[in-house]
Amino acid sequence: MQQELRVAKRGAGRSNDVYRTPAVVCDADKLSQIAIIQELGRLGIPVVALAGSPRAIGFGSKYLARRIVCPIPSHDSEYVPFLVANAPRGVIFYSNDANAENIARGAEQLRANGFSLLISTAETLERVVEKDRLYQTGLECGVAVPKCRLVSSAAELEASVDEFGLPLILKSTNLAGGVYRFLSSPEDAGSVFREMNDIVHGQSVRHRNARLMAQQWIRQSNTALWNFNACAERGEILSFSMGRRIRTDVRPDGTLGSVLLYGRSELNPAILERNARLLKHIEFSGIVETEWSESGGDPGSIYLYDFNPRPSGNIRWAFKSGVSLAEQYYRAALGLSRRRQAMKTGTVYAKVLYRTSDMVESFSNPRLSFFRKLMVLREDLAAVVRFRRHAVDVLDPRDLGPTFRAVAELGPILARSFRSAALRLMSGWARPSVQSTTNRADHVAIP
Repeated sequence: MQQELRVAKRGAGRSNDVYRTPAVVCDADKLSQIAIIQELGRLGIPVVALAGSPRAIGFGSKYLARRIVCPIPSHDSEYVPFLVANAPRGVIFYSNDANAENIARGAEQLRANGFSLLISTAETLERVVEKDRLYQTGLECGVAVPKCRLVSSAAELEASVDEFGLPLILKSTNLAGGVYRFLSSPEDAGSVFREMNDIVHGQSVRHRNARLMAQQWIRQSNTALWNFNACAERGEILSFSMGRRIRTDVRPDGTLGSVLLYGRSELNPAILERNARLLKHIEFSGIVETEWSESGGDPGSIYLYDFNPRPSGNIRWAFKSGVSLAEQYYRAALGLSRRRQAMKTGTVYAKVLYRTSDMVESFSNPRLSFFRKLMVLREDLAAVVRFRRHAVDVLDPRDLGPTFRAVAELGPILARSFRSAALRLMSGWARPSVQSTTNRADHVAIP
């Protein structure tokens, strides 16, 4: 189905024929896709978005030329035929791991029906989405990774203690969000294995066919966590942005989760070189985010711990740093020339308005002092005030529809968090302050 589309409420974008091809954005309820919709819309590109509900946050954007409610999950095998039957021909922007894998499997069908996309083969994606395969791939090109082994029983988990020592991590091979549990004693192997086994076979993630693996716990001092975002074609990095995590969500046991709450763009040549080596090794194509751990006590201790072969939730950070990965991807998918882009350092990313936020995390964290909570609030509000320079999850003052929808979701959560924090303060439950993630050395796990 070929269809002419007008640009919806076009911003100050490029209005030439080069950018007349529509962008087809999957899963408009996801943070990455909201940022992509707004970025492409400002460039004057007509944007069509799909989501499972008309209430999707991204559907609030003024830049959308068309909204398509899709009753089929984006990981389902029928999703590609749905695109062929219902979406205008254009450049496809896939969303999470499962959607990327689904699109990769259907890439030839999509191209044969007039769509454009830049994506690695399904076989390549399997090498990086599955954590055990990722770590093997890293070793092949000389990138340090935690030791790991697949386990299928509590007995095998307990046997891993001899190889990895204690504590160790039991995690899923391919579920996003840092799904893992610590094993601190061999006697806990049974309960830890059962808990994780129930998680990976839960109804909401069963389609991922995740397995369990035991992983070495990397004990480090003065640990810094890094995010690297890029667009690559056949292993060549076309443009990139990177930065250091200042704050990450903290689990009840004091270990780190996987959600970036606050970061600042910064160049790390050693991590850039490792990314270039890794992407070249697998000849990766598409938008990618990788996550790294670096020990300040040993500059050579740089570990790869995650590879997301699709746009990350913090992609707006890259956009604000001067690197439009969405535009670069769009051009590469259409066979257009590469656009030169350079990252600006010092660009802040703050997760303030979208679901799990920096403020919610800080005010619900009993390990942070009252004054530390106020400092987090001040830094987040400063990022909001300086929105032209910095990235705040869904905030775009020129396109407030998604912001209003996000705030409507977050409001009740934030109110409960503030009330709970106030009650703890009045009850005298304040606990010792915990500094930034880089100072919590003995409690850092590579999730």
